[in-house]
Amino acid sequence: MDISVVIINYHSSEYTIKCINSIIEETKKIDFEIIVVDNNSNIKDLENLENFTSKQNIKLVKSKINLGFGSGNMFGAQFATGDYLAFLNNDAILTDNSLGILFKFLKENKNIGLVGPNQITENNIVFKQSYSHYNSVHNIPFTEKNSTKYYTKLYGEEKIKKPFKVDLVSGAFMFFKTEAFSKINGFDQNIFLFYEEIDVSTRLSKKGYETYFFPETTFTHYQGKSSGNTDLKIEYLVSYLYVIQKNYSYLKFKQLKTLTQLRLLFKSISRPKYFRLLLLSVKSGNSLAYSMRVK
Repeated sequence: MDISVVIINYHSSEYTIKCINSIIEETKKIDFEIIVVDNNSNIKDLENLENFTSKQNIKLVKSKINLGFGSGNMFGAQFATGDYLAFLNNDAILTDNSLGILFKFLKENKNIGLVGPNQITENNIVFKQSYSHYNSVHNIPFTEKNSTKYYTKLYGEEKIKKPFKVDLVSGAFMFFKTEAFSKINGFDQNIFLFYEEIDVSTRLSKKGYETYFFPETTFTHYQGKSSGNTDLKIEYLVSYLYVIQKNYSYLKFKQLKTLTQLRLLFKSISRPKYFRLLLLSVKSGNSLAYSMRVK
């Protein structure tokens, strides 16, 4: 098998079905399989998914609990047989032969372990979060990012119209060489949601693999439809503190944590709900103790 596509479903089977249909319609001239992980959705949603997948050549694996992003994808990956792994949000729609294009690109570039395409909204607006960098304060939570400006300055305006090396790509569509993914032992399953992109790209880099952004193919991302109606701001902060503590030096971790706290302090003046996040960031100990996984 050339490519194994892993998709997580959580209370949103209608989006999952649209995503699968777009893969089947757009993917050309390569062998691929689709593995859907149901993250303990409600019965009605699961039945809808079962009715659809039973009529298609699709593997549906069901978890008894909500595993989150990393663990859910790892659960699906154990059934994969492809030389390449595509992890695709279920609220994404392929608009061209992205899998075939990225497959060819990685096959021709041995040092690249991960590539991500350009994502646009349903209104054809380009997402800022298609790619980013983590060697500055740009990855502090609850701040605006401008990675286009950073990479334009680094490479030049013309070069960023073609595939170029980045620090990370969006988790909505990550395309790996299975060999590279295996060498880093996949996603860190301690992370329930968010910041997996920084973590996997950092570990790939340590193994000698590069991460690339591929602007020449595009997919539509209905952002937020796959997460459900949950207050995710705490999880966003929890994951961030864990990832920077894990991957950076102690001094860098303290610097970024302090800057995060200052950011939350200023935000809480006008929006008191951020004060709760500020208090959490001040607490010592393991940030993962406050993760939704524990609940």
